[in-house]
Amino acid sequence: MKRRDLFLYSSAALGSLLTGSAGAAEKDDAAPAWTYEPLDGKETAQRAYDLYSEGSCMYAAFRSIVSLVGEKRVAKHPGESAQWNGFPYYMMKYGKGGVHDYGSLCGILNGCAAAISLFVPERKDAAVLTHALFHYYENTPLPVFMPTEPKFGGIVQSRSESVLCHVSVTRWAIASDETAESPRRKERCKRLVGDLTAKTVEMLNSYFADKDKCLASGAAAAESPAGHCVECHNPEGDQPQVNVKMNCTPCHSDIGPDHGN
Repeated sequence: MKRRDLFLYSSAALGSLLTGSAGAAEKDDAAPAWTYEPLDGKETAQRAYDLYSEGSCMYAAFRSIVSLVGEKRVAKHPGESAQWNGFPYYMMKYGKGGVHDYGSLCGILNGCAAAISLFVPERKDAAVLTHALFHYYENTPLPVFMPTEPKFGGIVQSRSESVLCHVSVTRWAIASDETAESPRRKERCKRLVGDLTAKTVEMLNSYFADKDKCLASGAAAAESPAGHCVECHNPEGDQPQVNVKMNCTPCHSDIGPDHGN
């Protein structure tokens, strides 16, 4: 085959592929492909705990929720099996330790937020649920979840006061007098993924049962700890701008009760 003929053939094949892909995308946009099914929080939490050893926090959080929904969907609609069974869950392993151990956003929250966005395509709604989940994580003494076969007894609880992995782990390590690499710290995170997936399922169940009530409750629960900060740190304020809803004070220790007065 001549080079010119090969070029024309390849261009035609590529055009056909792109046309087909565009058609599929239009079809998917018309009907969301990832339909949620109500889950049991305890079952989801236990699966998340068990999955932790396969790929750590983000992977366990995301896969526990999505795989259980998939199993329920396939039981009702066998034709969906390829879609659910073929999901590339391995990609979620990047979230370990705050994105490849970088210590940024907690992988559990990253995975739960991804699951929320998979089933709630409306960005504003997904944001309300995600903010409520993050607020819960920042302000609740955790872990609470107890696995069916725990390796340890009770695990010391702590309030992270931050969505950042390194802050959350350090605050727990100080509260428990443990190191960040201790077996109990790893157990703490395994149980924490159970707590947060159960909370995510609780919110998703509520959202698909009564959307308006859930969003109103979520908006109230997600009252931002940084709310007073953006009164000044915004485009109309007299201070440098920030883009934040997370709790500022764990890192900005210089901020006192009279700040801004």
